[in-house]
Amino acid sequence: MSGNKKHTVKVRDKTVDLKETKDLYGRLMVLARSNRDIDQKLAVGTYEFTLTPRSLFAPDGSVLPCSDKSKLIHALENMIATDTDHADQREQPDESTHSRTSHADNCQKIAVVDGMVLVQKLSKKAAAVVTVKDLSVCFNDRLMNLTRHFDEVIVVFDTYRADSLKNRTRQKRRKGKDPVQYQVRDETSIRHITLSRFLSHDQTKANLTEYLAQKILDYNKDSPKLIITSAAGHTRSNRDVGPFPDNNHEEADTLMICLGVSATERNSMDAQMTFFSPDTDVLVLIIANYDRLPKNTSISMASRVQQIEPLWAALGPDKAKALPGLHAFSGADNT
Repeated sequence: MSGNKKHTVKVRDKTVDLKETKDLYGRLMVLARSNRDIDQKLAVGTYEFTLTPRSLFAPDGSVLPCSDKSKLIHALENMIATDTDHADQREQPDESTHSRTSHADNCQKIAVVDGMVLVQKLSKKAAAVVTVKDLSVCFNDRLMNLTRHFDEVIVVFDTYRADSLKNRTRQKRRKGKDPVQYQVRDETSIRHITLSRFLSHDQTKANLTEYLAQKILDYNKDSPKLIITSAAGHTRSNRDVGPFPDNNHEEADTLMICLGVSATERNSMDAQMTFFSPDTDVLVLIIANYDRLPKNTSISMASRVQQIEPLWAALGPDKAKALPGLHAFSGADNT
């Protein structure tokens, strides 16, 4: 609520100024206790909230959406631009440089992919995509082409929960259109259905993530690559590399980091790891957890590949660890 917004109300023959105060929410909660029609346990947590500063709110109390997340990426890049130029001038090719290059070519290459981002890139379905099974084949082909130079591929999907705080945000994105739930089966026809319409219902997306996770393993059961998929809290692979514990991550962003750390422990710090995600949130989390990931870690975003080591070095360990907190308090990530 705005702390200085006034409303003039006429009561009988008097005019009264009503002013919204910072403790208005507390007063409303006290009043709500006397109203049996309001179930506070169900009401609290239904809508998204964010902390100060108050500049994140419009005068009517609604949360202002963040539309410039990518500015953080440019700010981080500007921090390392000068240092990189000086480093390039100082560095001279020698035998050790060639040795490091050769070692990088021979090391284990690990790809960590945001599965739903890849699904969204299939928005323009090919004419051959008639059924959901055709969609899974198309998805797997796109995934294998994207990761053709990698030895290990980890595909992570979001988890869709009925009680999620993000449901309100998803409803806003639908702009008043009612979602339609579709059956996710091999024979389900999607010839005349756009992908955005097919994915309009959260339950359809939830079922599709589990379906694609299993199909990827089926299609690559004899692949020389290690393929790992994670959906709906369950992680599986096409090889016996030890049991994966179930998880309660709702966002693929955080789960990608956890599985990346697990892959580092399973291989070595000398491995090469690339995250495939255009999301600024993922970049922030990778930087904050870089000390637990391979030294040669990068993120492939919309139009470029960004190495993480220069960002970590420019920020320093303390600032890098604090970056997610800054990202949240700035209002860039307030769900």
